[in-house]
Amino acid sequence: MNTPIPNETIAAIATATGSAGVGIIRISGANAFTIADQLTRSSKSVRKQAGHTLRYVRLYDPTTGEVLDDGLFAVFHAPRSFTGEDVVEFHGHGGTVLLARVLTAVLTAGARPARPGEFSERAFRNGKLDLAQAEAIADLIAAGTVTAQRAARRQLSGELSAQVHTIRDAITEALALIEASIDFPEEVGEMEPARIDAPLQRAEAMTIELLQTAGYGRRLREGITVVLTGRPNVGKSSLLNALSGTNRAIVTDIPGTTRDVVEESLNLAGIPVRAWDTAGVRETDDPVERIGVDRAKEAVLSADVVIAVLDAQAGVTPEDRHLLENLQGRAGVVVAINKADKADTYPLLSEVRPLFPSVAVSAVTREGLSELSLLLAQIVSGSPIEAETVPLVTSARQEAALHTAQTALARARTTVEAHLPVELIAVDCHAALAALGEITGETTREEIIAGIFSRFCLGK
Repeated sequence: MNTPIPNETIAAIATATGSAGVGIIRISGANAFTIADQLTRSSKSVRKQAGHTLRYVRLYDPTTGEVLDDGLFAVFHAPRSFTGEDVVEFHGHGGTVLLARVLTAVLTAGARPARPGEFSERAFRNGKLDLAQAEAIADLIAAGTVTAQRAARRQLSGELSAQVHTIRDAITEALALIEASIDFPEEVGEMEPARIDAPLQRAEAMTIELLQTAGYGRRLREGITVVLTGRPNVGKSSLLNALSGTNRAIVTDIPGTTRDVVEESLNLAGIPVRAWDTAGVRETDDPVERIGVDRAKEAVLSADVVIAVLDAQAGVTPEDRHLLENLQGRAGVVVAINKADKADTYPLLSEVRPLFPSVAVSAVTREGLSELSLLLAQIVSGSPIEAETVPLVTSARQEAALHTAQTALARARTTVEAHLPVELIAVDCHAALAALGEITGETTREEIIAGIFSRFCLGK
């Protein structure tokens, strides 16, 4: 469902704000070449420049004639451009003031400011990429790990879309059989249920297979939160520093040193992780520390994974038992018995391991850190899915569409098995096709499309 776009020429800064060696202004639309000509004052029109080539230019303010910058024009003739329109990119010197002045000159010459994601939106509406591929652009830019970047690159290349189209082809095959039995009953005769069910079964199996990647795909895209919790002075801050390889959290022997949530970024099995060190959980009369304790408890409730840190020297205290009791029944809990270099951890491991995955560690000697990291990686990865070998579902929108399609396919197969009229099967097949079309944008509502591109960065 690609809606034609107004014949407007848009422009934006396509590089990050700040000082840099190179800055890029992107212009796209029917008047891109005319606007570029106004800034160069050259007898050679940009329109005559061969597509996909660079040319040295000097830019002038169209109002005052002041020289703004010199650099290169990259020219792309429609439809052989990212947006499918005439596109000109000025590659000049980076710098906030300089780029802002060049952009102002472009707007004065007749362009309008591009909305966030409008270049990608035009690419989608002009059939240069589908909605799943467009989403992958934003994922590629925001990728926090190499694994996430590779997964986004594969989606941008069309692997998810290709799998969706394969599922749709199987459904269409079933619909063709149904339509033939309706339109040509005398020639075709009564359709065998098994013939209709076979392509529907294939479609449902492929849909379920894609859905199984959704949890891992979302974690790659959005990351997860890991919270370290426990009594004061069990070594939570030291453990966070050891895991991250930094001195992000302040470490002292004074109980209550950590009074607020301290965040550090980690990479576990290719998944971006926000690791939070929290205040030691205890009863306190200090109003500031009490706020930190309350925030620590809130962080545990919202965490994807919790590392409950115990002190090997102190053993399992009543406060530790209370903490572990509160964590029972929830997934994603690991117990780290810290200070393993100072005490025998075997009795503690024997007591705790029946309840939670546990490991003995030392933030000082780094004993057990590799085992803890491996244990965390297994939890955050979920199913052992290879991001480099299978298409991944990476957004809640895609997952919801697949669930709708799978439900419709299950209904259709139930109808086949019940030997009900084929017209009823067709209704569910069309519902599944519509749901799958939402992933690629063929049946997506306009407000959803607008919402997706509004989250993109300017210039993309």
